[in-house]
Amino acid sequence: MINDTRGHVSELLAKAIKRGALDHEMTAADKERLVEFLRIYGDLSPDLFYKGSTRSGFRIFPGAGPESGVSRDPIDMRLLLDENLWTGVLFEDTFVMQATMLQPVGGMDRIPAAFYKRMHSRIRLGAQVTEIRKLPDGVRVVYYDRTAGGPISITAAYAIVTIPLPVLAGIQSDFSPPFKHAIASTAYDNAVKLAWQSPRFWETEDQIYGGISFVKGETTLVWYPSDRFQNPNGILLGCYNTGDDAKLFGALPPADQFSRSRSIVNELHPGHGADLLHPVTVAWQKVPFNLGPWVHWPEGPSAEYNLLNQPDDRIYLAGEHLSHVNGWQEGAVLSAHRVVSEISQRVRSAQA
Repeated sequence: MINDTRGHVSELLAKAIKRGALDHEMTAADKERLVEFLRIYGDLSPDLFYKGSTRSGFRIFPGAGPESGVSRDPIDMRLLLDENLWTGVLFEDTFVMQATMLQPVGGMDRIPAAFYKRMHSRIRLGAQVTEIRKLPDGVRVVYYDRTAGGPISITAAYAIVTIPLPVLAGIQSDFSPPFKHAIASTAYDNAVKLAWQSPRFWETEDQIYGGISFVKGETTLVWYPSDRFQNPNGILLGCYNTGDDAKLFGALPPADQFSRSRSIVNELHPGHGADLLHPVTVAWQKVPFNLGPWVHWPEGPSAEYNLLNQPDDRIYLAGEHLSHVNGWQEGAVLSAHRVVSEISQRVRSAQA
């Protein structure tokens, strides 16, 4: 789809240039250079027609001797104008989706696990924050200790609060009214992930090793594992949706979610819906200490974003929701670095 789209658009633009459509915008030399570029960019024939390209793959793969291969017929341009295709065609051009991405062996939670290994004596697990209060020279935080079964109060000179905003809005605090309003009025998105265990039929039959197949409908995509290639089994993501689709899908009983996902996978990979086992589904909007996957700033970062990036007395907020890389651990780390630097500078200035 990507290469056929490029070819069809290049053909149309090259023809338009040849017919004088850009005479007022370009010199004769520039037009010739652009046409030559389009011929290479779109893999056009010498007479500037797109007749298909081996960039789009083969119906019969090339081999040795006389086996030169048979390329695929190009997809009709009218089919490529289907708006349901555009997100998938342009997905990898999005800045935060570009290759190459690396992941920790064992999953993304190996990062906090590594912090815990180094700092376990300073970390208090099972601590549900119930109050955040300002003091004349610091901050007091009250939390419910699930192990001890009672409240515990601690104080510090500063507090960095990384609690997701929908959760923070329900915690007792004496934030300033504008600060509290910004926290409460910031909406989070919805997201659902649904995973299956399955034999790796996508590798053995389709030679798919990692990546995403975009599907039309509420489940959005099928995502293939990018690790442990050629093992007998793997984890196949049968749904990862956001927005209204995730809100409606996440409200369904798990059995209905599994049934719909299985049907979509079976449509994409006929006969393999029956291979899907042991499903798990997570709707972030239902996770008690998240209440959503990431912040949803309506039109990019807003006045609330700017306010919450400033301290409220000695209380600072940090997290993916206060970065321009929201929804990613990188954004959370960058926000944390920023806040620690600001507190460090503040302490130095006070001591000077």
